[in-house]
Amino acid sequence: MTQPLSVVIAMATLSVIVILMTVERILRMRALARESERNLRRRQHHVTLQEELKSLKTELARKRDIADQLPSIAKNLTEALSETAIPAIAVRASKELFHASRVGFFIPLSDSPEYTLKVGVGFPAEWQGKIRIPPDEGMLGIALQKRAVISRMEPYSSSGLRTSGNSLESLGISPDFAAPVFGTADLAGVMIIAGCPFPLEEERKFVSMLVDLISVALQKAHLLDINHSSGWKDDLTGVSNRLYFLQRFEGEIRRTGNYQQPFALFMFDVDRFKTVNDSYGHAAGDIVIKKIAEIAMLNTRSSDLVGRYGGDEFLVLITSSTQEQAFQYCENLRKKIAGMEIRIPGLANPIRLTISGGMAVFPTHGCSTSDLIRAADHALYEAKRRGRNTTVVARAEEKTGGFPQEDAVEDGITPELFPETLKP
Repeated sequence: MTQPLSVVIAMATLSVIVILMTVERILRMRALARESERNLRRRQHHVTLQEELKSLKTELARKRDIADQLPSIAKNLTEALSETAIPAIAVRASKELFHASRVGFFIPLSDSPEYTLKVGVGFPAEWQGKIRIPPDEGMLGIALQKRAVISRMEPYSSSGLRTSGNSLESLGISPDFAAPVFGTADLAGVMIIAGCPFPLEEERKFVSMLVDLISVALQKAHLLDINHSSGWKDDLTGVSNRLYFLQRFEGEIRRTGNYQQPFALFMFDVDRFKTVNDSYGHAAGDIVIKKIAEIAMLNTRSSDLVGRYGGDEFLVLITSSTQEQAFQYCENLRKKIAGMEIRIPGLANPIRLTISGGMAVFPTHGCSTSDLIRAADHALYEAKRRGRNTTVVARAEEKTGGFPQEDAVEDGITPELFPETLKP
């Protein structure tokens, strides 16, 4: 028996209503799920932002701490100090700056290549002057080998450990940093910092800055000592003598190596200087040398260094300068000397002289004192070959010791830049 049409329609309508309500419910649940997911993402994003804000506040607080402390540390280290006072100041400054639990200044022993604790905080009292650490063990050894600041985060920081060796690590000390400190001649010691609560990758640059300040303080203290006896000066000219210049030169290579800043070495001598001695006597030659040194000093920045290498040959250390800036200095000095008149007692008329020079740039033409001096010397030879009264920049090939003989354009400097020599 068939149902009435009205019943069928009612049932169909009811089914449609049920389906629509089910679809609506599903859509509403999906919308709620999406909204819930969006809310969850918002909460997670909010948490992330809070964490980033907290991290940023911590970072800013740390930078504020560094900014507050470094000027005071720099002031303390730039005062007139004795070399013996600096290690204790360095240890105290390192502990305060890095909030470290252990800081030690280790120095080489006079009777062996091993290192001992000079001054320390957080180390056993009996270590001072008695502990012996080989220079090839642990992080201390790696820092000495690489002559650079080493962090525990470096992948090779544990490569220097040997089970049979007497290292800091084997004695229960786990350094966060091992940082070489340089004096005027060579390594003066190693700063060991442990228990630093801050991210080491961020602190490394501050450790480098601090040990640079300590190195400069030691060099200044040494200079004050030898200044007192004038042991650093050339007797005739008053500029740096050869020994002190080379010590300072080596220190500049180490310092700029940390920051990869270029600097230049300018080597020059007086053109036809032998003629002056032969024609007017050695007393006249001394007057010429002193006058050349005086002009070089007057036209050189206080941050640079003029030294007498020997005879009529001079060296100038041009710090924190690009090749173009250094070349401009060399040309300015060359022109100043070419334009000056030198009066010799007994001569009616003054004489005029010129110089020839060779310039080498770190690290383009070498990364050691010997390489850079060799490159500058070869460039000076080329300046003489070109006719004197010339500045020549070494070629990159000078790093290998080769000396190019051709007259090709080099480093943007053409022969047309060099006028004829002014003859005395």
